[in-house]
Amino acid sequence: MRKSLFSISTVVICLSACTNTDNPQLAMCQAVAQQLTSNSISSWDSDSSDGTDRRVTVKVAYTNSSGQAGTLNCMYPKSGNGDVETAPSDVVWNNQKVDRKVLLTAGTAASKELLAGTYKNTVERSTELAGQAAEKATEMANQAKDAAIEGAKTLQELQK
Repeated sequence: MRKSLFSISTVVICLSACTNTDNPQLAMCQAVAQQLTSNSISSWDSDSSDGTDRRVTVKVAYTNSSGQAGTLNCMYPKSGNGDVETAPSDVVWNNQKVDRKVLLTAGTAASKELLAGTYKNTVERSTELAGQAAEKATEMANQAKDAAIEGAKTLQELQK
């Protein structure tokens, strides 16, 4: 079990540099909430974080597609140097502690979702940047062509 949680932590650590939020713990907590609710969350109502020397707690409130409100508190261990894990060690869902096995399953699925979203965003951004690079290359090629024509004209005039 410890090895499985370590594996999730390792995968999720990679997400911290790749997610769309500046707060990878919030992104993971929301992804876990989506998994626990079978992707039925229709809106995020609020989120907050607080911490101690030993852990950070991320709290999210949501409304599901049936109009019911819910909450999720995700607890993340903090190392001695202040680094915060990106996989929750404990989760409390609507005031009930989530079983470790359920958390492991939800965390694994959440990691996959976050990685898939990161991949999609990376492809979209890469395509956008490639398009911008192609436009700039065309612009520079036209400038080089214009400069060559001007240079040739100037050379012809000097030869007269």
